Amino acid sequence: MDTVRKDIRGLNPDVLDVIEKRAKQDGVTSNDLLRELITNYARQIEEDSAAKILHTYLDDLIMANNNVVHGLNDNTIAIGEMFKTILARLEMYFPDLNDEVERIQKNARPQEKNLPKSIDFDDFE
Repeated sequence: MDTVRKDIRGLNPDVLDVIEKRAKQDGVTSNDLLRELITNYARQIEEDSAAKILHTYLDDLIMANNNVVHGLNDNTIAIGEMFKTILARLEMYFPDLNDEVERIQKNARPQEKNLPKSIDFDDFE
């Protein structure tokens, strides 16, 4: 391992005492403890830099995903309106088709069967 020396000016001697006591408590030398602290701090700086870059890409990805969701919602509404128009025109030619469409709609959305037709807000008092 390479030896690197660095003078630290302005360090309070009480701080070094805290480091020495902690090193003894952990069963390591103060040099090992300081080396580990500095290494961990350097790694944290590198991770913070990488996180800033990733956050930019993630923000762009989230915005693109939101645009896709909004587009899908708009398309769903447009397709639903188109089907309403088609069914209205078909009803003109096939009047009994309306009953069949209602049956298909009820089977296609079973989760809505248990919903009340209207909500009475007086029940919540």
